[in-house]
Amino acid sequence: MHLKFYLIALLLIGGTAQAQNYKFGKVSKEEVQETAHPTNKDADAAILYKKQYTFYEYNSNTGFALITKYHYRIKLYNEDGFDWATVNLNSYINGSDDEKIYSIKGYTYNLEGDQLVEEKLRKDEIFDEEVSKYRKAVKFTMPSLKPGSVIEYEYEKSSPFLTSLDDTELQTTIPIKRIEVKVEIPEFFGFVSHYNQLASLFVPVTQTSEPFNMHAQSTNYLQKVYTIAKEDIPALKEEVYVDYLDNYAARIKWELQYTKFPNQPMEYFSHTWDDVSKSIYDEGGYATELRKSNFFKDDIDGVLAEAANPEEKLILIYNFVKSKIAWNDYIGYTAENGIRKAYKEGTGNTGDINLLLTAMLRYAGLQAYPVLLSTKSNGVPVFPTRSGFNYVIVGVQLGEQIILLDATDKNAAPGELPDRARNWQGRIIQDDGKSGWVYLLPNYKSSKWDYLNFQITEDLKIKGKCTGVYNRLAAKNHRDKYRGINQDNYIEMLQEGKGDILISALTKENEHQIGSDIKEIYQFEIHNGVEAIGDKLYINPLLFLAEDENPFKAEERTYPIYLNYPMKYGSTVNIMVPKGYKVESLPESAMVKMNEDGANFKYIISQSANFLRIETSIDLNKSIYASSDYEYLKNFFDEIVSKHSEAIVLSKIEDRNESTELTEGR
Repeated sequence: MHLKFYLIALLLIGGTAQAQNYKFGKVSKEEVQETAHPTNKDADAAILYKKQYTFYEYNSNTGFALITKYHYRIKLYNEDGFDWATVNLNSYINGSDDEKIYSIKGYTYNLEGDQLVEEKLRKDEIFDEEVSKYRKAVKFTMPSLKPGSVIEYEYEKSSPFLTSLDDTELQTTIPIKRIEVKVEIPEFFGFVSHYNQLASLFVPVTQTSEPFNMHAQSTNYLQKVYTIAKEDIPALKEEVYVDYLDNYAARIKWELQYTKFPNQPMEYFSHTWDDVSKSIYDEGGYATELRKSNFFKDDIDGVLAEAANPEEKLILIYNFVKSKIAWNDYIGYTAENGIRKAYKEGTGNTGDINLLLTAMLRYAGLQAYPVLLSTKSNGVPVFPTRSGFNYVIVGVQLGEQIILLDATDKNAAPGELPDRARNWQGRIIQDDGKSGWVYLLPNYKSSKWDYLNFQITEDLKIKGKCTGVYNRLAAKNHRDKYRGINQDNYIEMLQEGKGDILISALTKENEHQIGSDIKEIYQFEIHNGVEAIGDKLYINPLLFLAEDENPFKAEERTYPIYLNYPMKYGSTVNIMVPKGYKVESLPESAMVKMNEDGANFKYIISQSANFLRIETSIDLNKSIYASSDYEYLKNFFDEIVSKHSEAIVLSKIEDRNESTELTEGR
């Protein structure tokens, strides 16, 4: 009886497995009919099937070529999932060598009535684009998209760069129903695989050996074969305050350690970080570019005419480069156009601009060096490889301090980097080829402080004045966010989320003075800020400055909490008790410390005659908190929200003669 049941169950499972056909073009009506992902109801799309096959092909006339074949089948549950129907395939160029993308085929599948119909991707819907000197792209958008569509496409890529294997991507921001990967590497290429240690998901890899046939060669060689077959891979978990979500995806990176071709000596490629840095310095033309000065000598002499010390030289040259050369939005660690051409034309990539800055600072007698780094979107380097870096900035040694500079960012002061470049560590390279790590995240604290003065009118409106001061990176972020926004639109944005408020008489100071604190002052009026119950008034003294919601709502945390930079923000509030009322109750003062010195919260309230004063501040002392700190951080903000929600209670009394003049705050 048990055996019979087992056989029936086995047949049912086998029948189900066989019913699912992943061959290209064999999309089923059931796949199109599906309205939601079975285990992730919030998914806008899902990869039903992904196949990647990478192998080396040998031709007796042309030699080796690195070939990868891709096949994707994707379900689009709603219009938000349509983004997955726009495909951008990047390929690389190095001199006369370039990767080629070809054999692109695609179909969109929809239901019309009870009929499954397909729409072919046409050749005139596929576009080639030159991205930069080193990169090109093939782009297309699948046709006839509807909520519920299934899209399917495949393509091949041929690469002459035999020693560089693309990352094997095993996880993304949408769920994957099934993934199949096969990577074949002949014995001539000594690759080692590195699984992303930041990933919370582990996907097992099977490794075997098989014969490798070189066709014209009579001798058979071996190749390593890596295979992956995995079902039901969950989407990357969306969490607040993540540096770059893709950094935590399951993936494999491939490191070439050596090559050993027939009748050739073994050549080793495993590097130290010093080796990588020196090779970039030498092959990237740093030594040549950094010696150039004749074309800018006269201009820099004029710029430095008033400079009295190294700090002033640094600032003057830095500001000169930012005003002279515009970033063309291309990143790289080499001077794509050369610093002379970039200077003449007034535009360049990150390498052009920051190597030019390095050369000018050196001409002025400063100890300036290139600093290699990986941007957030390029990930965190896990082993010494040139592809681990994709960006260059400048480090200037002033005494015991290294000042980091990136002249591609118009809003950055010395020591401030754009968000894209604040990614763990960079590698500073000296002229002798020696290099060392430099921390890219700021070791200083930025701040945002508000000074609020208000009073309650006879008709229970709140009228007051707010002065906000933005410091360091908080000021830079403000400039980044609101650059080009006119005052009317800015006031509208400022009023959002503040209830029934009317803001007027807005003024700003130092908005365009890079490196200076931004000060903004405005008048405000709130119609619903006071709750009257009987002869009592209830007021939240922090008004719109209160932390009214904990940003950390999830019960658990998978990734580190990335706050970008250490931050202090708070407010000082002065309130005049209205005539005819007295204070019945006040919130208690409080001080909270999270996990030793990880974060601090202060709430101090005091009364003097008919005036109340509240000072509250939140100190977040780290750029990054470990996921193990999440519970502490969540509870910490729970206490803040609770304290910030507490009201002042005023009760009515007989009229008395008291001062009603509100002391002017900062």
